[in-house]
Amino acid sequence: MTKIAIVVGHNARAQGAVRVTDGRTEYDWNGRLATLIAAHGNQVRIFRRQGGGGYSAEIDRVYAEVDAWGADVSVELHFNGSASARANGGLTLSSGTRGSLLLAQEVRSRCAAVLGNRDRGVQVRGRHDRGGRSLWQGRAPAILTEPYFGSNAAECVVADQNMDELAEAIFRGAFKAARLLSDSDRAAA
Repeated sequence: MTKIAIVVGHNARAQGAVRVTDGRTEYDWNGRLATLIAAHGNQVRIFRRQGGGGYSAEIDRVYAEVDAWGADVSVELHFNGSASARANGGLTLSSGTRGSLLLAQEVRSRCAAVLGNRDRGVQVRGRHDRGGRSLWQGRAPAILTEPYFGSNAAECVVADQNMDELAEAIFRGAFKAARLLSDSDRAAA
């Protein structure tokens, strides 16, 4: 069975960026999105960072849990924020490994199609770059997705109106990537 880990970005004490339309945080909004993704099947499991010990310790703990579960791929959920209300678009962060890039491309293209916003593409991050620890800490190919700007009211509205479709897009992209990676591993054996 293909196993897809969904990591909710941030934690209950440090909840991340705040949406301008309703004051919901990344942790709150993406917690709901994670639940919608998980509704697509028992091959999805939600993981949450527990506060304590600092950022690195939190990331290390949650990705150790992802590894212990045996995830084939992991997707960490976020949304972007900016001082400018006009900032727009979505992007996905990748470690740059073959598996992470495949996962990023499958998820990013689907998110862009659902939300119809500016596609900022896939950006590769090193281990020590912002967001990089999440991409490199676990065994499974990992991505960090930011499909819209919470500081852009219009993008918040579109994300809310299409939340079910966004959940399905993330699930389908992650599932397809995991299957393709599994097939290529079998072919190489």
